[in-house]
Amino acid sequence: MNRLLCGTLLFAYFLLWLTIDSGLAQVSKFDNARAYVEKWVQTRQLIAKKKADWRVERENIQQSIELLKKETDLLENEIEQTKSVDSEADLQKQRINLSLNDLKKSNKVVNDALWKMERQVLILISRFPESLKDRTTGVRTRIPLKQEDLRNYSAAERMQNIVAILNEADRFNSAITMAVELRKDSKGKERQVQVVYLGLGQAYFVDQNNLIAGRGVPGSEGWVWSFNNDLASKIRKIISIYENGLPAEFVSVPVEIK
Repeated sequence: MNRLLCGTLLFAYFLLWLTIDSGLAQVSKFDNARAYVEKWVQTRQLIAKKKADWRVERENIQQSIELLKKETDLLENEIEQTKSVDSEADLQKQRINLSLNDLKKSNKVVNDALWKMERQVLILISRFPESLKDRTTGVRTRIPLKQEDLRNYSAAERMQNIVAILNEADRFNSAITMAVELRKDSKGKERQVQVVYLGLGQAYFVDQNNLIAGRGVPGSEGWVWSFNNDLASKIRKIISIYENGLPAEFVSVPVEIK
């Protein structure tokens, strides 16, 4: 009877131990899943904030451009109409001259506003990643750098250049982009790396041998890159998923939110 009772107690203790161990494992999996979700939410918040900032800035500039374009069209129409007016009467000539002077003053206001916006766009381009700079090179060369260059471009052409660059930046910021670039290692030697850009908010890079890796964030004078070779395997997995070499899954990487 004692042996049967002891056996029963041992069997009950074994079942209790299995139940506790299974519960702890479930708690550990739940904690890991919650940490992954928190990282994913932080990343989505960063991307959403950057997209919102870009869209607000783009909408403000486009609204200014539309207003300036309408004013320019009106001015050009009035100039054309003024040129066709019969100038036989001296009084009429004086009125025309006065009108032309007013139009020239207004045209100068438009040119000054466009010049200011073009300087802002040039500053914006200097902060683009290299792959986005390559995309906008053609339009960038059409932006006048000196006041004497303005005679080669109409106001409409200058506004089209500004809009084209903003549209290209918005497309880049709304997508995940992979590029091949050169990055200097700790010894100052240039290495070819693959870079994954999460819009214009964050980027990660790794070389072909998975020896050097790191991440980049936009700065006031261009992108700032930092090395973290421990991220090499994770970034390589992200690139493989992007290239459809692996099935999609969550990969935890550090994110800097400003």
